[in-house]
Amino acid sequence: MTAEAWRQRRVEILGALQSEVYGPMPADAPAMVVQRRMISAVDAGGIEGVEQIEIEVAGRARFNLVLVLPRRETPAPVIVMQNFCGNQAAFPGRPAAIDAPLLYYPFPCRYGVFDPFHRAVFGEWMLGPPFRSLAERGYAVAMFYGGDVVPDHPPDAQPALSSLDAEGAIAAWAWVHARVIDVLEADQRLDQDRIIAWGQSRFGKVALLAGATDPRIDAVLAFQSGRGGDALTSHRSGESVSAITRGYPHWFSRRFSAYATSPPPVDQHDLLALIAPRPLLLAHTRRDSWADPGGAYRAAAGARPVFDLLGASAPRFVVRDGVHGITDEDWRVTFAFLDEHLLR
Repeated sequence: MTAEAWRQRRVEILGALQSEVYGPMPADAPAMVVQRRMISAVDAGGIEGVEQIEIEVAGRARFNLVLVLPRRETPAPVIVMQNFCGNQAAFPGRPAAIDAPLLYYPFPCRYGVFDPFHRAVFGEWMLGPPFRSLAERGYAVAMFYGGDVVPDHPPDAQPALSSLDAEGAIAAWAWVHARVIDVLEADQRLDQDRIIAWGQSRFGKVALLAGATDPRIDAVLAFQSGRGGDALTSHRSGESVSAITRGYPHWFSRRFSAYATSPPPVDQHDLLALIAPRPLLLAHTRRDSWADPGGAYRAAAGARPVFDLLGASAPRFVVRDGVHGITDEDWRVTFAFLDEHLLR
């Protein structure tokens, strides 16, 4: 296959992924900054350089973006990411100056009393990133709670998806990534050639789809993204298609559940190939068999010919000890990978 033939083929693959796995992406729409508010370190749990930006998308969606900027004189690379429990919970002490989620969010996320439990079970950085370490290394963070647009709760998700003409929340959240980048593009403090999509678990799936559909993203890092993310649907191990579509019926295309017993016409190595030639990191843990690291390894190998064709480094696949979650080691891997590929 030639590079030109691949460019034609990728359009077909993207269409098939939207039809069979994720559902259609919402239509592009202008993102407008409604309000921008600076938040002092005193009011942000000791974190410096915090701004809260209220964004509206053509009357179809509204959400709060938190932008955390490092002190540097040159434009900063920026990591775009979601969080699980709302922007407020991502900061030390859940500061009142950071707005709580606009729509439904899970009961254990609503109260700080559960935060130690989250960190003990899922790792120190499950609720939010290490802002100070990121700032010391010169990285900005643009973080949002996807539940502001599509709640991660089936009864509330469906009306929100219908208003966006979408079938699946993963596609809708990837669309929010694009709207965030619309806003970031106008910010001269940010390096437009170093925009990074970062995600773990369900948001790893989102980061991969965002990278596959938005060429403005310059690198993608997905941790433990599993079924519907970096693990082959046809690899019958870990979380099954039937289990994930029963538990999270609002995440995917209506057609995806059909592949519980039959191989799909398009698989996750195709999704990974769409990210080429940009840097791609896939990370798993040894005791998280539910995320199917074996299926992810095979998907990475299946995508490699396209990276080779385009003269790019192969997808990086790493495995650490431990379970599903985000630890110091995951951020060390993040920094090493980004420093290697984007700061050289």
